[in-house]
Amino acid sequence: MINRLGSFVIIYLTLYLAMVRDLTPGTIGLLLGVQGAGSIAGTQLAGVLTDRWGRRKTLLMSNFSAAIVLVALAFTQETWAIGVMLFFLGAALNMARPAFSAMIADIIPVHDRVRAYTLNYWAINLGFSGAALLAGLVAGFNFQLIFFINAGALTLTGLLVAFRVTETRPVTAPDADGPTVTPDGGFRVILRDRVFLAFVGLTFLPAFLMMSMETLLPLQVTGTGLTEQQYSYVIATNGVLIVAGQLFIPKLVDGKRRSRVLALACVFWAGGVGLTGLADTVPLFMLTVLVWTIGEMLQTPANSATIADLAPVHMRGRYQAAFSLSFQGAGFIAPTLGGLGMQYLGTWWWAVAAGIGLLAAAGNLVAEPSRERRLAAIYAAEPVTVIEPATVTDQQRSGDDTEQRTAVH
Repeated sequence: MINRLGSFVIIYLTLYLAMVRDLTPGTIGLLLGVQGAGSIAGTQLAGVLTDRWGRRKTLLMSNFSAAIVLVALAFTQETWAIGVMLFFLGAALNMARPAFSAMIADIIPVHDRVRAYTLNYWAINLGFSGAALLAGLVAGFNFQLIFFINAGALTLTGLLVAFRVTETRPVTAPDADGPTVTPDGGFRVILRDRVFLAFVGLTFLPAFLMMSMETLLPLQVTGTGLTEQQYSYVIATNGVLIVAGQLFIPKLVDGKRRSRVLALACVFWAGGVGLTGLADTVPLFMLTVLVWTIGEMLQTPANSATIADLAPVHMRGRYQAAFSLSFQGAGFIAPTLGGLGMQYLGTWWWAVAAGIGLLAAAGNLVAEPSRERRLAAIYAAEPVTVIEPATVTDQQRSGDDTEQRTAVH
């Protein structure tokens, strides 16, 4: 939450490039694309580092390097240099994603992971909502301050990791007394994992809808004659609903098969997106956002917990990195295809998008038997894991709750 509470630059980056650096929309789009390329590179690199180097070290590298890049970016003026800085910023910020998700899977038992990822998602949205309010005040006073405050939040996050977080990377042991070893594995293992690849492919479809709403909803709202200010009321529905209702999701889905929860989430996505083409007033647009936000609230923690369970213990970082490609790929494709769809199909594009959501729902139901068999086998044969001894301090060994915190299975 501290990290996201200070994420001012991502929120106001487009306005900074337009208002302060006086760049054209085409140049801004190109620079944001460079940043997106950096995020893909950073995520995939972090997947390997998370598994081989460790979660804690990867988090430290992500936060401190991103803070340095932000400070440098505040003083960068040449367009080509801004592009270089944005590439490294995208890489540095996104290196934390696989490491943090893998760390949650390391320390939280299987039966509690949905609740854990729900809490994490809630904290992210709460921090981001606060950042959206604070960043506007800071930018109005001095645009350059957003870089320093963002860098300060990242530095504080890094210091908390450095002094309060221990390494959680498990190593597989043949028995309780035997030597600890880390099995080898690479992306070729992922390419042979059909259940996982099907899961990533099905996740891409609602991710496509999510990215479409982020980029095309403003055009649809203003295209009906509403103002940019009225659009802010519409999209605020998303954040308010997540902050107010996300913590109730675990009890609603407790005991339900995740594939069916994901299918239901896709139905809500289809309903909300499909209704967007029929809306023409602020209340109706707010209703559509409410419907697809319910889908987002159901989907995100169920996705995170499922990928954590599907990933082999020694490859959690790489699986998380590969899974993120579904969203990053959607971020590239959705604005282009969605823009063409709106241009040539008009409001019928939203009906096509609703069909994509229903296709994803059906796909999750079809994939359920093989996915559930795979998860059942994983739960039955979960390996013995221990936290690497070198990362546990003497003080932590002497604590009364050491056994619980090291999460020995």
